[in-house]
Amino acid sequence: MIQLNRISKTYADGTQALEGVNLEIRSGMLGLLGPNGAGKTTLLSILVLALEPSAGARSYFGMADTAKNRSSIRETLGYLPQEFSPVTGLSGLQYLELCARVRKVPLSRKALRRRLWALLEAVELASAARRPADRYSGGMQRRLGLAQALIHSPRFLVVDEPTAGLDPEERIRFRNLITDLAEEIPVLLSTHIVEDIEATCPRLAVIASGRLLFDGPPGALMQRAHGSLWRVPRMPEGDHGLVYVGRRVDSRGIAHHVVHGTSPPVGGEAIRPTLEEACSAFLALEAEQSLDSEASPETS
Repeated sequence: MIQLNRISKTYADGTQALEGVNLEIRSGMLGLLGPNGAGKTTLLSILVLALEPSAGARSYFGMADTAKNRSSIRETLGYLPQEFSPVTGLSGLQYLELCARVRKVPLSRKALRRRLWALLEAVELASAARRPADRYSGGMQRRLGLAQALIHSPRFLVVDEPTAGLDPEERIRFRNLITDLAEEIPVLLSTHIVEDIEATCPRLAVIASGRLLFDGPPGALMQRAHGSLWRVPRMPEGDHGLVYVGRRVDSRGIAHHVVHGTSPPVGGEAIRPTLEEACSAFLALEAEQSLDSEASPETS
């Protein structure tokens, strides 16, 4: 189990990126969602030991994050960052060999060779193993990135925006790969593509303004929005207690606004929320409540 206990991070310029985040990761797939600037990158960096928190504690499979345990903890972690590119001039096979040396994978040459080919087979790159990896397509490079994250047989995998920019076929292929992995080790998937979360993650964490606001099944977030999402042909004038969520296009190609409200707006039609709409409504309401709290005068 991986545990983050009251993790906070304040940068030198005073920016508070994280505030008291508590998170436990035991098994399976956990999806992490949040708007830009929410603190996702900071959280991932702290999780993979690339960044020190300002406060709070981390532990990994019973090992506290101490100088003595640091090396052992790193051996348990696999990481595919959002910005990944292989070394120019190396084939896919050569690149994985380099990664294995850097990671000091304790295998004989023969056993390591078997490991490399098994990984290339697993990510469907065996036929391209001897081609220059920097000439791979975007999807192939992401799959090679997954292979390098697994080279040392980690016990926990973190993947950051793994399907961004990929075509639908590659996205599905990559989702299938990490879903299979999540049957063996815990996987944290950070993404802004809600469809990826919906397709792969039985558990969802939502972060905004450096705080963890939701942690539970995606269906629970959708249930919160059930009965309070409405489709309207145009936004009503005035506030009316409505929160703008997004837009939908019907079968005739006509765009409608989607709003959140406790009672139906004039001309509004109740709709079943998608996970993306439920998440957008949740974040919009949280932002409104935060602004209301800041605007309210203090009471003695």
